[in-house]
Amino acid sequence: MTELNPYLAPTASLDHEYEIEDIELAGLGERFLARLIDWTLRGIIFVVLFVVFIPVLVVWFGMTWGGDWFDNVANNPYAVSWYLFINFNNPLILYLIALTHISFLLLQGIPLAIWGQTLGKKWMNIAMVDQETYERVPFHRLFFLRYLVWDIPAFFFGPLNWLIRLTDLCFGFQNDRRTLHDRLAKTVVIKV
Repeated sequence: MTELNPYLAPTASLDHEYEIEDIELAGLGERFLARLIDWTLRGIIFVVLFVVFIPVLVVWFGMTWGGDWFDNVANNPYAVSWYLFINFNNPLILYLIALTHISFLLLQGIPLAIWGQTLGKKWMNIAMVDQETYERVPFHRLFFLRYLVWDIPAFFFGPLNWLIRLTDLCFGFQNDRRTLHDRLAKTVVIKV
């Protein structure tokens, strides 16, 4: 009989069995095409969600800024910068971030947690796995450390968010092909 060890990390198996010496890192081209496929599919879902929930956005604008917000802001440059560059005060930016994460969960988060692959990764024959065990990554680590933490700068200043994302992707050009979000979440993308 085997004893249950509460300190042992949970394990999960992917659809494939990997021998550590047989593992090959996914190339940047494969990762880019997989991401392009996923972004295209997410864009479709995002547009559908955006159109469906437009009434929510209209009500949110009215409640947050009032009906005459444009007249109050147009002649005040400080108000313009407050509404346009400080994003946590902008219902449109918050709405877009919420829809982005909903579309992410539907198309990428859930499939990554279940199979270790999104549709794009599956079509490109690559998978995202834990860097040490080469098994699927737990959902909480995947969502919070690999994705959500990178949107925190978007709440404050949009251009900073894009600068951080560009820096994140530039790390993928190193020999281990791991971006900053891979390093933070302790993941690696491999060929399957």
